[in-house]
Amino acid sequence: MVMKIRHQLLVFMSISHFIHHVLLYAFPALLILIVNDIPLSYLEMGLLGSLPSLIMAFTSPLIGYWGKNARYGFLIVLGGIILFVMSCFCFSITSDFLGLFIGNLILGFGCTTYHPVGLGVAANSFSEHNRGKAMAINHAAGVIGTAVSPFSTLSLALFVFTWRWTFFILGLVCVFLVSFLSIWLLFQNLISRFESLVVIAREKQKPISEVSENSSILHSPHRNWILTSLAIIILISALRGGVYRSISYFTATLLKNFYDLDAFMAGATTSFILLLGSLSDIYGAINSDRLGPRGRIRIVLISALISSLAIVTLIAITLGFPEIIFVIFGFSVFAVGFYLAGGTLQALQVDLVPASDRTFFYSLVFSLGLIVSSVSPTIFGVLLDMFNSPVGGLFFMLALMMASFVITEFFRRRIPFAEKENLFSH
Repeated sequence: MVMKIRHQLLVFMSISHFIHHVLLYAFPALLILIVNDIPLSYLEMGLLGSLPSLIMAFTSPLIGYWGKNARYGFLIVLGGIILFVMSCFCFSITSDFLGLFIGNLILGFGCTTYHPVGLGVAANSFSEHNRGKAMAINHAAGVIGTAVSPFSTLSLALFVFTWRWTFFILGLVCVFLVSFLSIWLLFQNLISRFESLVVIAREKQKPISEVSENSSILHSPHRNWILTSLAIIILISALRGGVYRSISYFTATLLKNFYDLDAFMAGATTSFILLLGSLSDIYGAINSDRLGPRGRIRIVLISALISSLAIVTLIAITLGFPEIIFVIFGFSVFAVGFYLAGGTLQALQVDLVPASDRTFFYSLVFSLGLIVSSVSPTIFGVLLDMFNSPVGGLFFMLALMMASFVITEFFRRRIPFAEKENLFSH
């Protein structure tokens, strides 16, 4: 029964994660059609891209605090999908920048409901021996949602409906999905079964180490080391998040406006690139389980190195050989390298945090990282307006990735102490 409920919980939260990312990235994909009816500068596009992240940054700690109670947590996740319905319907009827702003505002409140709760459930449902795989599957569900969104939404908008009707249909899909998940939650009694699973996990952890016996980081004799390490992870996540938000939001627009792909091919290519990233994500996290904490941090370093080299290649291609096949190759290498560390970095973080603290501490890490990374689409948009070329934005991404590499290397040097004190045994 324990194994069955673990997998049910993972599937439940992964489905929720998937739809959150489909809806979050439907807007930037359809933006290349929206601007035909509602003209926007790249700065305005960037501001709209930053808004959901800013909302998530300032509301995630509160969601994380409420979500510590499993009964509230699962309902919060379902409530987020209801907000998606409202956001989609708002987009479908808007005719100006203000309407798009309000739609993204609601979208941000919807998105903030998932990550603190969903990732806490995924982490607490599995031991450290399988946590990387579980986090990778859950994380990859979001990345796959991001990946399929450009192709599927643009296909609907171009060949079946309009962009307005596409948003309306997405809203109806969310109505069906929240009904389905609610029935599953009720009839499978997921909340009570998850609570029982966490109690069993805590009982098994008690004899492992002094740290495991404590119910909170604040009671740990090594709390300063743990909190400092979490602060470093926040900074790494913020830098990488800035790159992720920029590239995920603007890829379709870049391919259409600067690399001469039509709207459909821009969406299809973006989906292909991000799908490669999701496969890389799973591969990295699965291998990190086998390699342990040292392996996890090594994967994050390799990810930063490959991503940086890919960005340098994209800059060179854009300046010298802007053939589309080379552009797609450059973006694909970047996606494989960057997403290699997606679930791995999350797993490294939760390894440091006792089960009772994970929902709140993840929300705190997620929130503080987003405060920094949420401004990146706006900066990217300003650079596009300023240079009328992707090069300025690519240099900005390169600076973020190189900084993340240096800080990750600094964190790697702290690993021996954590292993000696058994701080990764949660």
